Amino acid sequence: MILDNKQNGLVGDTLKKYLAKDASLSFVTNRFSIFAYQKLRKELKQVKDVRLLFGSPCFDGSLPSTLLGDENEIIERNKMQQMHIARKCAEWIENKVDVEEAKVPGAIATKLFHIKGSQEIAISGSSDFTCSGLGYCPSSSFDMNTLITDQESADQLLGWFNSLWNHDAMTHNAKEKMLAELEKLYKDNAPEFIYFVTLYNLFKDLLSDMDEDQIIKTKTGFKDTIVWNKLYNFQKDGVLGAIDKLEKYNGCIIADSVGLGKTFEALAVIKYYELRNDRVLVLAPKKLRENWTVYT
Repeated sequence: MILDNKQNGLVGDTLKKYLAKDASLSFVTNRFSIFAYQKLRKELKQVKDVRLLFGSPCFDGSLPSTLLGDENEIIERNKMQQMHIARKCAEWIENKVDVEEAKVPGAIATKLFHIKGSQEIAISGSSDFTCSGLGYCPSSSFDMNTLITDQESADQLLGWFNSLWNHDAMTHNAKEKMLAELEKLYKDNAPEFIYFVTLYNLFKDLLSDMDEDQIIKTKTGFKDTIVWNKLYNFQKDGVLGAIDKLEKYNGCIIADSVGLGKTFEALAVIKYYELRNDRVLVLAPKKLRENWTVYT
């Protein structure tokens, strides 16, 4: 039987049908979403035991964690229930699940769900353990999975799973790593941490562009000027950002609270362009004309 998560049946609904109190679940996936867990939470809670095998390294720090799902699960994330779901998922992992992951990226390409209970079945194909992989989120991908109810064929797939699970050279235990990643989702964080995470996600795409040597042509002698050396580090960052945006977009606004040095930052930008033999025009209220004349 074909399961394509569209016209021909959903992987999630099929799993619900066969997950029972005495069942053992073994599955291979490259992605694990806490929202997929939530969709099957009632059924997963009653199974006897679970073996979860990741087909690629997921918790070695080289890739971002996929526990909050893929691009198709933004609707689930917008419900703002991540902390509660992550906590319940961690309890389930702690009590019922053994977790292994492959040591090499892409080592196991095939996805598999195997259930052994009063009836033995397997689902083999392309679906990961995500909402879209279960068929519960809209997706533009075309899944192809096969439901296998023939015991001999299901046994062969279980044997294949066991050979990977017991292959110490290929896989290793990842339960503690997974629990640590889940804890990041449900633990309380200091307001300062949330603030910095927000700033990072707003500006992370700009960080790679902030290369001081690329922004400032060092041969101008700009770094040796009086105004540059009077600036605090945060003001220097502001000047670099302003010059970078002027070069890219032909315009920039420096906006900050009173007393944090906007004037000195503007003076440094002026000095930079003067050293490049560019012409500079300062437009200021009449009463501030003398200030600018003195400073420049």
